Amino acid sequence: MSYFTQEQKTQWKDNGFVHLKGFLNEALAQDIKDWTQELYEWEEAPGKWMKYFETSSDTGERLLCRVENFIDYHKGIKGFLCGEMIYGMVSELMGEQAVLFKEKINFKYPGGAGFAYHQDAPAFTSFGQKYHITMMVSVDASNEENGCLRMAHGFSEEKTLEQEPDGTVCKKLAAKLDWRPLETGPGDLVLFNSYVPHYSEANTSDRSRRAMFITYNRLSEGEKRLDYFKDKREKFPPEAERIEGKDYSSAESLYNLGNPIK
Repeated sequence: MSYFTQEQKTQWKDNGFVHLKGFLNEALAQDIKDWTQELYEWEEAPGKWMKYFETSSDTGERLLCRVENFIDYHKGIKGFLCGEMIYGMVSELMGEQAVLFKEKINFKYPGGAGFAYHQDAPAFTSFGQKYHITMMVSVDASNEENGCLRMAHGFSEEKTLEQEPDGTVCKKLAAKLDWRPLETGPGDLVLFNSYVPHYSEANTSDRSRRAMFITYNRLSEGEKRLDYFKDKREKFPPEAERIEGKDYSSAESLYNLGNPIK
């Protein structure tokens, strides 16, 4: 049994990503919206889930940018992200058994900043792994106005591009890539490998652009999720766990690549 049509397999082969429109049924898409709102309402909890914030470009207020490390505290989300269907889909694209590496939700509320040109792969090599697939679950509708994902088309090579000092893709190279907006609806899935360059613009609308970004690795390369979050908590902790006056900028190329989080 295959989870993908031949057209979708070709899209994956040619571009390193595939867009599954309306993949989730209406009930599950609504569950994901409800679960995302629940995580938004969770209080900051040192030692548990990890909340990161940014500053609104419109009002200067503190905005929730991201929540990470939450599946152990939410049965519904864990059942979805680690269930037979999702593992089966990702494993098919990988060509071998997949396992969860990390999970996050980007909220991108109105006034939220964009994410710079980057590849995911350079930030993941510290854990002895060479290849990952990320699944974006579109919680809200996304378009150019509220900062949808923009993907480089025709980039099928598994190689790391030349980088700027901060780890983002070299601007001269980025200018030559075929960037296209990837607009999505609630319940859409987008799967992409860790070498596909991508970025997004700021949210200039009055609507949120919430999306889950769930990353999986080859089981043969080890189960490293706990190691990842332990290391991130030590080197680039959420605001609620930071030591006043301590500089965390040295970890930004690994744990804050292309992100608006400070």
